[in-house]
Amino acid sequence: MYMIYLMKKTQTIYKPRKSGAAAGKIIQPGEAQFLMSVPHYNQFPKPSGIEYCLLGRSNVGKSSFLNHILENKTLARVSKTPGKTNCANMYRINNNMIWVDLPGYGYAKASHYEKNRWSKLISDYCRKRENIGGVIWLTDIRHVGLRTDSEAYEWLSGLGLPVMQVLTKSDKLSQRERVKQANRAGELFPGEIPVVVYSIRRPGSRGQFWKQFKIWNEKRYG
Repeated sequence: MYMIYLMKKTQTIYKPRKSGAAAGKIIQPGEAQFLMSVPHYNQFPKPSGIEYCLLGRSNVGKSSFLNHILENKTLARVSKTPGKTNCANMYRINNNMIWVDLPGYGYAKASHYEKNRWSKLISDYCRKRENIGGVIWLTDIRHVGLRTDSEAYEWLSGLGLPVMQVLTKSDKLSQRERVKQANRAGELFPGEIPVVVYSIRRPGSRGQFWKQFKIWNEKRYG
């Protein structure tokens, strides 16, 4: 896979910086704002505050998740066709925090040039961005343990980046299946906090996410 190939060529161990900048209030409904789209790493603005990136396989539902969690239905473009997020899209969460939605990985129906550009953008951002606080990693609860996800987790772990795993599309499974898949995800991809089982069709998912995110965020910046 192109992304993993490029990533493994240039691994760097990340050491998070301590800062109080991201402590306190996270977000109020409708507060998040789109800032800009970045096609190449050297076009990112100067680091300011703390940044968290969103990463996941193509068609995992990152755009739908963003719109739901940030309570703005038009904030991120949603498409049924994988590979539509082809730049790093930056969103201001509050005065001290930015989220960066990176292109999805594992999508085969794209040109060789585009796949390499996406891979390099992901790799450069995760290795070089000095104010990155961690990765909000989205995986499909129905397909826990896919090779592409396993490779991505291994690479992120090698960089030392904190990872918060969010299992999307949980409304597609029964309660029993959700519990089973969540337990499996926690065993395969252990993190600092329990995995978050999410669905844009379940209002309680939003509250569960922010509760865990605040705990995760304060482990380093509280």
